[in-house]
Amino acid sequence: MTSRITSTSITVTQGDSLPILLTFNQDITGAVITMQVRNDDDKLILSKTVTEHLNPLKGETLLNLTPKETSVPVGIYRTDMEITFSDGAKYTFYPPQIGKTACFHVTTQITREDGLI
Repeated sequence: MTSRITSTSITVTQGDSLPILLTFNQDITGAVITMQVRNDDDKLILSKTVTEHLNPLKGETLLNLTPKETSVPVGIYRTDMEITFSDGAKYTFYPPQIGKTACFHVTTQITREDGLI
């Protein structure tokens, strides 16, 4: 896998799967995880919502981006992720530093299904 996630950026090859395992230090039963990716003009490029979790009592969930979802134009975008708990409380947890912006970098895909040379 060529994907990489740091505290301030996510890099994925265009058209690849990107499973992001998330662990919270609390019960996330009924919580909603949302990720958005936007360009510099604030246009929504990608959006993902997770409502079913791997092990909510242990705070474990999977945000799984599919090849279709990462088949966006190559570029560097802005992203964040937030959790909304069942009581309505909402927190941005990625990037983990307050006031920072995270980048979502989509790199060039060489092997494509169209097989063009």
